[in-house]
Amino acid sequence: MTTTIVFDLDDTLYRERDYVRSGIRAVDIWVQWQLGTHGFGMTAIRLWNEGRRTKLFDATLTELGVTIDPATIAAMVAVYRDHVPRIRLASDARAFLARDHGFGLALITDGPGIAQRRKVAALGLSGYGFDPIVYTDDWGAEFWKPHRRAFEAVETAHRGRADRFVYVADNPAKDFLAPRALGWATVQIDRSDAVHSRIPPGPEHRAAVHIRSLSDLTPPRVEDLFRSALAKLRA
Repeated sequence: MTTTIVFDLDDTLYRERDYVRSGIRAVDIWVQWQLGTHGFGMTAIRLWNEGRRTKLFDATLTELGVTIDPATIAAMVAVYRDHVPRIRLASDARAFLARDHGFGLALITDGPGIAQRRKVAALGLSGYGFDPIVYTDDWGAEFWKPHRRAFEAVETAHRGRADRFVYVADNPAKDFLAPRALGWATVQIDRSDAVHSRIPPGPEHRAAVHIRSLSDLTPPRVEDLFRSALAKLRA
């Protein structure tokens, strides 16, 4: 049997909070240049660390006493998404991808297409043999996970090359519904400081197995994971 391991990107192959901080730094420079306001970056990171996940830019400008207008916020969002991120692969991801493990590889990532492509480029992922790299936003936000289209696209691309698939991701709210429905093995990686909750909202959202490092994905371990995943799927 031939196995393809399909990865999520954010908080699976690198730490998403590093991207957030990188983006905030880029917006901080823009705010100083365009608005003449200092302290944006430090304030935004503090608010984000305190749990602010929506309207972060609005909240930061308000705290700094800057009048908010939609055009300014839109420009800041554009800077954030289009910046060249200062991020790097997690050490276990880099070690896994450098090995000659014999697995096929693919990548499925949600989020604004321009931002996700910037991340893939910054991480150098095009050099690791991912085929395909699926940007769900290319089809529209309605095809972001948990929609099945990206997973079916990977199956189509690997037809004749692989007869089983393992999906490795971090966010049970959206990541595992579709691959479970398609009969894939599902693996949740539980990184410390992950942005999204790793508690599934319902039993159908659960991954079959959990790992803390991609170093667990050795060929013998993947065989065990796949058997365990399928047993739980059929239970």
